[in-house]
Amino acid sequence: MRKLTAALTVGALALTVGACGKKNGGGDSAAAGKELVYRSSWGADEPQGKAIKALFDDFAKETGTKVDVKFVGRKGNDNLATEMAAGQGPDLFDTSTDTIDRFAAQNLAAPLDDVLKKRVPGEGMPVSEVLSKAVRGASSTDKGLAFVPHTVISTAVWFDAAKHPVKTPKTWEDFVAYLKEAKKAGRTPIGQDGTINFYNVYWFYSALVRANGEGSMKALATDPAAWDRPEVLEAAKKVEQLAAGGYFQKDFMATKFPAAQDGWAQGEYDLNINGTWLAGETKPKLAADAKVTSFQLPVGGKDSVEVGTLGWGVNAKGHNPEVAKEFLAFALKKKYARAMSEGALSIPARGDVPAPAHLAGIQQDVAGAKATHRTYDAAASDAKWWNDVFLPIDDKLVSGKSDAAAFVKDAKAATAAYLKNKS
Repeated sequence: MRKLTAALTVGALALTVGACGKKNGGGDSAAAGKELVYRSSWGADEPQGKAIKALFDDFAKETGTKVDVKFVGRKGNDNLATEMAAGQGPDLFDTSTDTIDRFAAQNLAAPLDDVLKKRVPGEGMPVSEVLSKAVRGASSTDKGLAFVPHTVISTAVWFDAAKHPVKTPKTWEDFVAYLKEAKKAGRTPIGQDGTINFYNVYWFYSALVRANGEGSMKALATDPAAWDRPEVLEAAKKVEQLAAGGYFQKDFMATKFPAAQDGWAQGEYDLNINGTWLAGETKPKLAADAKVTSFQLPVGGKDSVEVGTLGWGVNAKGHNPEVAKEFLAFALKKKYARAMSEGALSIPARGDVPAPAHLAGIQQDVAGAKATHRTYDAAASDAKWWNDVFLPIDDKLVSGKSDAAAFVKDAKAATAAYLKNKS
């Protein structure tokens, strides 16, 4: 899942479907019967791919729809934007909280508020009632619902309670005290894959947005003056404290992924900050008696919880939009939500379907949150600023090559220059 999320998060817009080579649907679908075209970024042998294949097979069987599904994987998706703009893309495309703004900005994603009124077949409830407000928000733009999710993703600090029991820290001071104690005992407190820059940013991003809420990080991409806010320096100082304390493994900025997360799974490191896919990715490395669990980074303030989603968008220029919308309501049946939970070890978009045991805490955090924010606070929606301006400067902070004050100063100047050139 990390690979898919990374692709959808930080890559170019065209990241979902390989070239079709012909018009979507192959002609007049009304004359030929119902048709639906989907090219998946998942691999056919991945748990998510297997669950999705079963879902589409059921939809075809129960509705009489002719379904064209191909699993092209992460590398088969380079031409989606071009295809969709030319009317040659699929009816359904994979997307996420982080990328939907860019699809919507180019008018490639059909608005889906009308799907909210559809009833889930066989259950009677409308889509609007099976998806929580936070999940709908993570799947929307300012124009309304932009895609229908199947999976919820979030970020947390992970540990294996069987190897390293951790009393959940309630404050930043509690957290640092644990790190000091672990280091004093001869353990490495945190495993960090330092070559993955969008993992390194979890520390600053979480410290800032969990304390100050939605919009506090996104503002940094659009307004250089936002860097002068005291809470930005405060969050940066927390990251500086981690780097200066030596709590990451030796030479972590040269770690070849997935060495750090695998080392965490094998008990070499107590903690790893990561997405909800971590236990699934490291499952082969985890001990049979592992008890993976997590806690939210304790920074106080608003205690905002990240809510991101993965799901399906509808091609605004597709040939079969109404069939695609029919499918989206069908896909939200409990049966398929359970398949995502039990087979793919993911948090299902439906909050009334339990997540796997190791994700139950995050599912509860999302359900009970008084404040939520989207993945990376939507700051990654400006991919050039995110990749070329912000992430390299954040890497210097995490690595200890820059302190908090220099981080803020450099990022403000670089953002100002970027926005000036952009205009």
